[in-house]
Amino acid sequence: MIRLLLCFFLCGFCLFSPALAQQDRSAVMLPEQPDGRLAHILRRGTLIVGVKTDYPPWGTLDAQGDIIGLEPDLARALADRMGVGLELVAVTASNRLSRVNQGVVDVVIATMGDTVTRRAQAGLLEPSYYSSGVVAYGPINRDYQTWEELRDLPVCMTQGSYYNRTLEETYGVDGKYFPANREAKMALSFGRCVGWAFDDTALVQRVLANPETNYSVMEDRILVTPWAIAVASAERDISWGRFVSAMIGEWHATGYILDLERKWNIGESAYLQRLNAAWAQTGPDGKPSFCDASQGTLPAECLGAPPFPQIAEKEPPPAWMDTLRSKTGVDLRVFHDAYSRGRLIRGLGLTLALSAVAIVGALAVGLSLGVMDAALNRRGIWGQLLLLPQKVLVTIARMTPPILQMYIVFFGLGGVLAQSSLITPGAFATAAVILSLYAGSTNTVLMSHALAQERGTHPEKNVWALVPGAFIRAFDGLVAACVNIVKAAGMASAIALTELVSTVNLIVSEGGDVSTFMNGLLIFYFLLMLGVLWLFRRAKRWIIGDAQ
Repeated sequence: MIRLLLCFFLCGFCLFSPALAQQDRSAVMLPEQPDGRLAHILRRGTLIVGVKTDYPPWGTLDAQGDIIGLEPDLARALADRMGVGLELVAVTASNRLSRVNQGVVDVVIATMGDTVTRRAQAGLLEPSYYSSGVVAYGPINRDYQTWEELRDLPVCMTQGSYYNRTLEETYGVDGKYFPANREAKMALSFGRCVGWAFDDTALVQRVLANPETNYSVMEDRILVTPWAIAVASAERDISWGRFVSAMIGEWHATGYILDLERKWNIGESAYLQRLNAAWAQTGPDGKPSFCDASQGTLPAECLGAPPFPQIAEKEPPPAWMDTLRSKTGVDLRVFHDAYSRGRLIRGLGLTLALSAVAIVGALAVGLSLGVMDAALNRRGIWGQLLLLPQKVLVTIARMTPPILQMYIVFFGLGGVLAQSSLITPGAFATAAVILSLYAGSTNTVLMSHALAQERGTHPEKNVWALVPGAFIRAFDGLVAACVNIVKAAGMASAIALTELVSTVNLIVSEGGDVSTFMNGLLIFYFLLMLGVLWLFRRAKRWIIGDAQ
């Protein structure tokens, strides 16, 4: 009798709860025989998802340092359906696709615009789950309302954003690339750019959360594109990619993402409402009737929007590039693109110029301050007092990381100068001075000790006559300091100097082959170091010969 009553109760509950019954029947289930990444995740018992932490409320850090937001909630929904644990990994716009293709994460849910270029890089899934356009955020006293007004003007950008190239090529802005949103916004605040190009959806949230009376959002919204969840390229059309795609469809059918918009106070978007209306249409069996993948290709209304058609190559690359790639794995096709080729040449030139200036500057600082130390040390208490500013400068320059010095000078001092209409140090000048002082402070100590030793050996000589011998004594240390500062030149990308490392990261984020460019970067720096060492050896032989 108890079983019979329980049966009647369950039947009645289902009859009077049609919505629940429909949701249960349409819920996405795991395949009986999972393969590839899905099988690996189930064996491991943990789903690893790449999400953003600089894009509130889609992905951000709470007071305890935990990752929260709309997209982490989607990741949790995936893990719960699979019955596994969840691990969230912070990714950036420039590394998210490489992370998923390398297997560091299983799936990327990270505010990623769906573009034709990115579809060639990774397994971008349909349907899309959100959309956004591009606007600019800037000071109200400049009052730029169209992108045409920003032509040839400096605009802050975040590395890896899908719209960067289009803004430069089509709209003619002077892009200033920063590694993360934090640095881009900081540069805007300190007057380094006239505006910050960013997704309109995120900017609206930032403005609502932290209203700034002196800033406004441009009305001209361009380059509207859907957002896609991505898996590795090889997983797109097998069980893992199909499962995640089916989950996205379920989220649209049940209005789950709309519920998350309300939870995070985003406000319901018309884009999601249209997708919900399409996916919510069901037949008598409770399964989607309009967005039914089993009937073949889904209607456009179910997919959201086509991918953003980034600028295509005018001509295909020459056959030898394709042959080289197929036989060796070396992919040089990006050099066929004039835009990317020009950026590489410019980045190479900036790297060589910055390295040369930093080496010459470091030697000049070390020599001049070392000679000053040797000369004033013999003048008693007055000499020590005169040396005090030099010792303070050397200590600060040696003990403070160069990246922090760049931040202080570029964003702090440079920002104050920019806002006061005085001369503003650019990224190249800032990096050159900081790197010269950082390595030069070490060279100062080396030269000071070497000059003191030379004075003990040749007390009859004046301080300038001791310099050649001191240089020979300190040679190995001077070379090490200068070589290290060349290797540290890549830090300049933090202040929007598009040297070679920054340029390679930009090209890789836009589809360049990771292996080819990273190995090429390794070879370049190896050869550059050999060149620097050769020049120092030549200088040493010249000084020794001159001294004799």
